[in-house]
Amino acid sequence: MSSVGASAVLRRVACLGGVLGMATFAAACGGSLPRPAAAQVATSDYVAVPFSPRAPPVEFIPPSPAKGAVWVDGSWEWVGSRYAWRFGSWVIPPPDARRARWVVVRRKNDGQLFFAPSRWKDAAGKTIENPAFDSALGPAARARSRLGGPPPTGQRDRRDRTVDETAVDVGDTDD
Repeated sequence: MSSVGASAVLRRVACLGGVLGMATFAAACGGSLPRPAAAQVATSDYVAVPFSPRAPPVEFIPPSPAKGAVWVDGSWEWVGSRYAWRFGSWVIPPPDARRARWVVVRRKNDGQLFFAPSRWKDAAGKTIENPAFDSALGPAARARSRLGGPPPTGQRDRRDRTVDETAVDVGDTDD
């Protein structure tokens, strides 16, 4: 085989490898995670906030720890005067539980921002006040902040307060 023919074959193999790699990546990122049923955010869920949260951090999702588990994405929580990130987790919700995702909206007439946190809702749309099932699978079911790293645990913030073991205090933002 000539060097021209060999390089053409190598280019074809490299191209095919690239196409297969992209197809594998697309399949891995293609929304194949089982998700909880969606719920509507209620007007009463919104609170006025002075600024939007930062872009969500990257989360590395561990393998599902149990049959029937669904993946719940991480979410921002408004805590006092700042946002805290709650890492995503595998959860086995009750049969009729639904998940309302966090959202920030701006009122048109005056520009006021409103934030509604992620919440579990029952079939009637009422907030489930004590979602013990949310953390029942333990720390191994939570997302990691770096590939291969341990799940997030209790951390100290700048004022030496313990932060909830599933949340990371991100401080004030100027957004």
